[in-house]
Amino acid sequence: MARNLKKFVNPRFTKTVDLALLRRLLERHRDGLRGLDLDLFEGEAADARQAVQKFLAAPEDAYPEGLVADLHRIAELGNANGLRLLQEQAIRHRVVIGPERDEGGNESRQDPKQVALRVFLDHPHLFDAASDMLALTARTSLAEFAGVEEGVDTQIDDAAKKVFEDKAAHMFEADLRGRYCRIGWYDDDDEINLVVTHGAPVTTTDVVDQDKERVISFRAAEHAVLSYSPATGRLKIGGVPKARRAELAEIFAVTMLSRPGFFAAADAQHLYTLRLVERAGFDFTFNHAFDPAIRRVQIVEAQADRVSTDPQTGEERVWWSI
Repeated sequence: MARNLKKFVNPRFTKTVDLALLRRLLERHRDGLRGLDLDLFEGEAADARQAVQKFLAAPEDAYPEGLVADLHRIAELGNANGLRLLQEQAIRHRVVIGPERDEGGNESRQDPKQVALRVFLDHPHLFDAASDMLALTARTSLAEFAGVEEGVDTQIDDAAKKVFEDKAAHMFEADLRGRYCRIGWYDDDDEINLVVTHGAPVTTTDVVDQDKERVISFRAAEHAVLSYSPATGRLKIGGVPKARRAELAEIFAVTMLSRPGFFAAADAQHLYTLRLVERAGFDFTFNHAFDPAIRRVQIVEAQADRVSTDPQTGEERVWWSI
């Protein structure tokens, strides 16, 4: 989730955003709104903006839970990078998200926040795709599985996608993460990329509501990513506890490749080793004889991490690095 929600819903935003869009966003959560009468939108625009700003200035605990989730998602794409992702997906889906114009045909000045809000309301499938791309690019540490052979293509159709989604949802549900599971599928040159949006464990917290204390529970959204290269037969997985990576790899093998056990070989995850470096010490050199264009390779920096794994959840934690 975005950490700067208050920056997103600042007075500059509420003073300039299209009131019709803002009203539509709030209408999605009308039953949960407290302290904000949406009939204000029928009156003076300045009064409506002032009332919304006062409402949004309150702590997030005062918002309906669904509104908090919506605002966080919009805030994540409400910047220059998010705008780029939205534009890329608009081209891919052949959707025009050009500038809004007033009655006189003049272009309205809209910052990325307003564009993100408009796409969120008018083109949810496009917004979801851009959100998936954000999650995909944010994952830098991926576990790799080598298949038993190279050159095995995927067999993706609607039926296979549905089976994969159902099996993944069952896996997350078993970890008390809820049944919700949405899969985004994207081709990138010679790789197949999947972004799996699922629930996190339930969070329970105390809030103050109209001078009374109450307890609310909510489930945040999390993302897992998978990337498969048919040419090399390798699958990369990120955003999944270590204890579940092999299971998710097997689900992919069964549903997308029709090859049970494809990533289950004993050495499937033994892809890299520093043994040669350890043996040679400072005398170690890279062997690049296979490519005469490479004249010299030199290690200029190395990092060692102290990592521990929770035996119950499989979650990894880096304690320190040198």
